[in-house]
Amino acid sequence: MNYLDCYTRVSTTEQKKTGNSLVVQRDIGKKVAKKLGLKFRHRDEGSRSSTIHYRDVLEQLKDDIEKGLVKNIWCQDRSRMFRDMTDGLLFRRDFIEKYDVTVYEGELPTQIDFNNEDESVMYDIITRLQQYENKKRIEKSQRGKVAKLKDAVASNKSVYLGGSALFGYKNVDKEWQLNKEEVKWVKWMFQAYEDGKSTKDIKNHLDKNNVPTRRTESGLWNMVTIQKMLSNKTYTGIHTVYIKKIDRKFSFKVDKIITVSQFNRVQKTLNANQKNKDNNKKHDALLDGFLVCECGNAMGSKHQKYIKKTGISVDQKKYFCREKEYQWRRSEESRCVNSKALDMRETDSFITNTIKKIVKDSSLLKQHTKEAVLKEKNRVEDDFIEERNKIEAKVQRIQKSIDNIENQIVELEVKRVMEGLGENSKEERIVLKVIQRYEQELEKQHEEYKLCEKALSVLDKELVWVDWVGKFSDELDAKTRKFEDRQEFLKGVIDKIIVSAEFTMNRDEKKVQHGHSFKIMFNMKIVGDKLIYTDETKKTLGYKIKEGKNSHETGLVYDVTARAGRKKVKKKAGETQ
Repeated sequence: MNYLDCYTRVSTTEQKKTGNSLVVQRDIGKKVAKKLGLKFRHRDEGSRSSTIHYRDVLEQLKDDIEKGLVKNIWCQDRSRMFRDMTDGLLFRRDFIEKYDVTVYEGELPTQIDFNNEDESVMYDIITRLQQYENKKRIEKSQRGKVAKLKDAVASNKSVYLGGSALFGYKNVDKEWQLNKEEVKWVKWMFQAYEDGKSTKDIKNHLDKNNVPTRRTESGLWNMVTIQKMLSNKTYTGIHTVYIKKIDRKFSFKVDKIITVSQFNRVQKTLNANQKNKDNNKKHDALLDGFLVCECGNAMGSKHQKYIKKTGISVDQKKYFCREKEYQWRRSEESRCVNSKALDMRETDSFITNTIKKIVKDSSLLKQHTKEAVLKEKNRVEDDFIEERNKIEAKVQRIQKSIDNIENQIVELEVKRVMEGLGENSKEERIVLKVIQRYEQELEKQHEEYKLCEKALSVLDKELVWVDWVGKFSDELDAKTRKFEDRQEFLKGVIDKIIVSAEFTMNRDEKKVQHGHSFKIMFNMKIVGDKLIYTDETKKTLGYKIKEGKNSHETGLVYDVTARAGRKKVKKKAGETQ
């Protein structure tokens, strides 16, 4: 028995859920198949745009036509399949006519006869008209969005422009409002990720607690969705909208769920985790995220296994500059002179011991000073939190100002584009001049916003330092035995480590890389700091701390350089082991 392949599609998720359009199309398709004496076969595309989405079902339909499995196609109207004239014409030429496929549309149904010249021309005209109608419909929708935004700015409302509400919010009378039940989960997700839980951990927790999702039919959470939520700045109180017609993004305020500072901390962790993912890492490396090559690239890490000539399996763990991985993008030779890798075990040991020694020798962190710092810990935290709240409030004011300026620009752009002001006319010049002033002010506001974000980042780093002092001030060796504790120790005390290549002359008087050196950048100026007593003979009279440096340079370190197949060589004069 021959089949009637019935293709159904709607443009939006909202139509799919509430319009029942897919159900209506399916039922009509069944009736048409029965009327034609063919067996109904459903090709359901679901909710997919005909112009901006890749359509899996349509592509499968094309494959089946080429295989001779499809001879009869039906759709409610041809716009279900194509609204773009070029796509429609190509489909007709490359599939319908080439493989002699019969096409029906409508409830009657009507067969489209492409062998009839008049019918063929009419198909092309209707396809072109549907493309034009689709374009006008999009323009009307965008004008409507702009009008809503203008009204919202005037009334100071957070306008809801349609679609599915972001998790944590709901649509109430076309305005953004908090969904209290979901808000607590959004806050939990950000805090959990900041505390070290993975997106998989978060997903499992949400699933186990039966937290409802917005889109998945299974009712289970998707890790990609969670990552997108953790990257969505709307949760800080500012929602960005893109108006395609005038090619401009602008923002408006909504109720915030999390602070800007927490959002920034989470983004930092997300970026670091993404870099590890890009490296396809299946291993832990203590100094990942700290080592930076002198050429400016972050250094990567890798574990490799190889078999020696003796048949012995060797596991190599290395740090290396990733410049060579990037150079193909620039189509030029590598600019990095650091050609040798670092032995991971030796490097981890050397760096950790060096930092521990500096920390232990620091007068700022010695016992009698640490006690004073710890005594002030709670007061310091309160001061930092108070300052952070002030900056958060300032960020909200700046967001509101940016919102107002961007909407003023949009209003002027809409006037210029929609009203069709004459090119280079007096009216257009005035509008462009005003837009330029607004854009200059907007740039200033964005710079101020960046300064606030930077200030929040600095405060967060100082709070990390205070917490670090409380945890690692005593029994440093005992508290850094575990890998996780060593990482936390390093995060609290250092910012980054710059790795440089060191060269010597070989027997042929040729300059070759002999090893590496390090410049360790600390979060505070504790390198070489000194405790100076007011009176050396009467130490009870008090003391002061002379500030040190925030960097330490090691000089050439020979043993950390990876040397496959070679035994350690005794150090030469002037070399550090």
